[in-house]
Amino acid sequence: MSSILSDYNSSKPSTVSRNNLYSDIPNNFNVHPVLKDISPIKDLDSVKQSLKNLLLSSRTSRPFQPELAAGINELLFEQVDAFTAYELQSRISTIIQKHEPRIDVFEVFVKDNMDENSYTITIKFNVSYDKTEEIVFYLNRIR
Repeated sequence: MSSILSDYNSSKPSTVSRNNLYSDIPNNFNVHPVLKDISPIKDLDSVKQSLKNLLLSSRTSRPFQPELAAGINELLFEQVDAFTAYELQSRISTIIQKHEPRIDVFEVFVKDNMDENSYTITIKFNVSYDKTEEIVFYLNRIR
């Protein structure tokens, strides 16, 4: 009885390696100067862009999927205090837990700047294959 084993070598274990684990299309659609095609973003930049999209999009920006936004825009016109900062931290933590499975461990810090009517949001996260990264957002209302 013969068996056909294509792409399999029983004498050595197969090792598959990938240079780029995650890739995505950039929000600004940068065109590669030589290839004349959109240059993808990879790995940590892809995760950071996804976090930025989740946090900064409003609930009405994606029809029929309002749960894909943290809704932090609506909190910018509330009183700048510790209660609103806690609500921001809670919303950000919830949206990351629900919609960003690539992040293993994360911490969210929200500091309220009452004098400037703004918030400083720091997110420290760890992607399963890489070191700890940090993103800092400065949120303030424009009008």
